[in-house]
Amino acid sequence: MPQPTQAPAQKTRFPLTLRRITTDGSWIRELDGLRFVAIASVVMFHLLGQLLVKSGHPVAVQPRYALLVRALGNGDRGVRLFFTISGFVLGLAFGKQHLLRQKRVDLKKYFLRRVTRLEPPYIINLVICALAAFVYYHQSTRYLLAHLGASILYLHNLVYRTPSTIDGVAWSLEVEIQFYILAPIIGLLFLIRGSLVRRIVFLALIAAAGVWQVATHMAAGLGSLSLAYYIQYFLAGMLLTDLYLIEFSRWGNHRVWDWVSLLGWPVVFLAGGINAWFHAVLPFLLVPLYIAAFKGVAFRRFFSNGWIATIGGMCYSIYLWHFFVIGVFFRWTRHAVVFKDFLLNYCTQALLLGVPIAAVSLAAFLLVERPCMNPRWPADLWRSLRGNGQKTIG
Repeated sequence: MPQPTQAPAQKTRFPLTLRRITTDGSWIRELDGLRFVAIASVVMFHLLGQLLVKSGHPVAVQPRYALLVRALGNGDRGVRLFFTISGFVLGLAFGKQHLLRQKRVDLKKYFLRRVTRLEPPYIINLVICALAAFVYYHQSTRYLLAHLGASILYLHNLVYRTPSTIDGVAWSLEVEIQFYILAPIIGLLFLIRGSLVRRIVFLALIAAAGVWQVATHMAAGLGSLSLAYYIQYFLAGMLLTDLYLIEFSRWGNHRVWDWVSLLGWPVVFLAGGINAWFHAVLPFLLVPLYIAAFKGVAFRRFFSNGWIATIGGMCYSIYLWHFFVIGVFFRWTRHAVVFKDFLLNYCTQALLLGVPIAAVSLAAFLLVERPCMNPRWPADLWRSLRGNGQKTIG
């Protein structure tokens, strides 16, 4: 059985302390490069919304910027890019077990790892956001505790039928958790013998999910905040896992894949609008685009660039904090919305808000998220506390 390809060694031109820590020590640069595109599009989407909605006065958008505004306005599709990446990442463990006959996934460790890796940054973010809402917006303690508890338990979408009022971006993390729970079951699809049959099953399930969502008008109800509305993206990620583990070592890099990227990425952010059918079709576009990130020539250099991949590796911290930071600092930066040109106003806000977003996200990554990437951190912390306790007693 062929093994997945590994990125060739490259000179590092960035601090290793900023790199994400992985359980097996490997680093898939292209994947973090894709994370960069996803998080950049989400941040730019929220910057646009803040500028157009909360400036305190109308902000003119000149016709010459129509395509740009459309692309920025579709930046929330970055969340769907994240869902596809999650399907790929979690699919790797089960794909290696079932397709390559490697080590069996210990489900106890699998779920514990999700908790120790994701919960501390998430809970700290929610608590700070709740405290800020209490101090600055004078929301009642009872209200905040109820919504904080639901958000911490990943139940806010279900209980209140709206995204979290503590941190508005947390809704997608609730969808992610639903997939994490079901991933071991979905991963059984890798047991289907015959690569062609298995991949046809994946494609059929992706198509069926999209058709079902359109037929049931799921976008208009609670289902749009659940895994049921986004399952096709996770399945697309798992299909990519299949190809990565079995086929990538046989495929060389070729400039044809650069044309796929050059033509495909504009379609992702410019086509479809709010069309439900585009939501159903998008996963079929993301699979070749993700392949192109690995197998192109010029675009692979972009996605595997050290700085691009390193920033992409911080996406969880950036995602958790950017929305909060924009909301806090725009109270001051909105006074700089003084130009008649849309692009000048947008770039000004991007510069002014980019600094605190980068500073807060970097601090959160270095102080909280990156230490939690070490799977041994709970045991190391416990030993440290016990050691300090023994020294104190002695």
